[in-house]
Amino acid sequence: MTFNHFAFYPFLAAVILVNYLLPARARWAWLLLVSYGFYGLFDWRFLPVLLGVTLLSYLSGSRISASTEEKVKKTWMLAGVIGNLAILFCFRYLDLYLAAFNAGMVLLRLPRGLPEAAIFYPLGLSFFALQAISYILDVYEERAQSEPHFGYFALYMAFFPKLLSGPLERCARFVRQAREPKPFPDAALGDHLLRIGWGLFKKIVIADRLAVVADAVFAAPGDFPATKLVAGVLVFTFQVYIDFSAYTDIALAASALLGFELTENFNRPYLATSVADFWRRWHISFSNWLRDYVFLPLEIKDRRRKPRALWLNLHILITFLASGLWHGASWTFVIWGGLHGLYQVAEQLTQKIRAGWEKRLPKAFFILPTFALVSFAWVFFKADSLAAALVMLRAIFTGQGGAAAGAWSFLDKSLGLDAPDTNLTLVALSIFFAMEFLQMKQDLLAAFRRLPISVRWLIYYSLFFAITIFGYYGEVTGADFVYFKF
Repeated sequence: MTFNHFAFYPFLAAVILVNYLLPARARWAWLLLVSYGFYGLFDWRFLPVLLGVTLLSYLSGSRISASTEEKVKKTWMLAGVIGNLAILFCFRYLDLYLAAFNAGMVLLRLPRGLPEAAIFYPLGLSFFALQAISYILDVYEERAQSEPHFGYFALYMAFFPKLLSGPLERCARFVRQAREPKPFPDAALGDHLLRIGWGLFKKIVIADRLAVVADAVFAAPGDFPATKLVAGVLVFTFQVYIDFSAYTDIALAASALLGFELTENFNRPYLATSVADFWRRWHISFSNWLRDYVFLPLEIKDRRRKPRALWLNLHILITFLASGLWHGASWTFVIWGGLHGLYQVAEQLTQKIRAGWEKRLPKAFFILPTFALVSFAWVFFKADSLAAALVMLRAIFTGQGGAAAGAWSFLDKSLGLDAPDTNLTLVALSIFFAMEFLQMKQDLLAAFRRLPISVRWLIYYSLFFAITIFGYYGEVTGADFVYFKF
């Protein structure tokens, strides 16, 4: 039962209703109960993992705060951080490590390998493990106090709107809101429902259709001419953004309906004028986590080492290689992260030149190259293997099959969508682009509230029917959110 399943919304309505009927002091317990119930619906085996990470992190934070000796504090900090990393490694990377080890044994012609572990992967583990690590490090560095109330801390870890794909929150900010429950947001109810509707429109009507094309192209890159491969790359570039931002829209609106304000995760990233600017706009809570817990500690540790430019650029590379590894133990993700690191190193080395150009040239001269660099990196992010990514890029840069019959035909269902579905996707994308542009110019929610009530209800009904009718029209079936696999 995820955000793009209609069963989620009666569940959410029931949770909201009971939440505001309960006394304020009891709401945390209700939200914790339904969060564990929500998570257990995917697989009951996920629950002990979530509880184990929660207990380990709570205990580590408590012992750090209770200790007066630096050695003891550091021991508990390392126990909590390494313990969480070990849990993440075992569930996310152990099978991949064993497969790589056994492949190496075969190459070396050695007789014995290690048995495969066949471990299940708990959804959302990468997200709530990072939250746990940030909590432990904040307590250790005295940026925050440990949370004495286990129930509030457990809710911080398990809160169902953010559990599976974030945004990544800091414990103190979240628990402060749990301790001081807000009244029902009746004045902003329409805004939150509209944002949920917009998120569903983006996911079901647009992103799931784009996924059909991206999956078809990346599944068999050798079967398509360069023109359709480029189309597939561009389609995935927009799919991953629209899909993930749709999840975030629904997560933030559902949280607001329960009285919690979460971190905004996106700010029109494809209008970035540099790759560094892209990361200030893309998956913002994760970018901030990388900055605070990877990049800045490296910078502080090596702050006296010379030359400073060398160490700064090395730390940027390490940070984004870590970003790639967080997404998965695969060369494709390592290269994706490494490319983003190298892009930013190049921007650092040409900073003065770029500053001069920025004063003389329109923003489009920087937006378009940034978009191209980010799209190029997405090839490695999406490809099933390094070999598949290289096949695709070789075909694109050599213009493979560009003159063949049908190379420029995009309505023949060769990309997975028939003509009506393709046209519907283009119309929906046009609406999305228009909304992105208008939001850049003004506060659309404020403008929406100024409309006559009849026009507002017309928009509500139009959005509802677009989701229910076009959401499952044609050759498209509902797909999980892209970032669920991380």
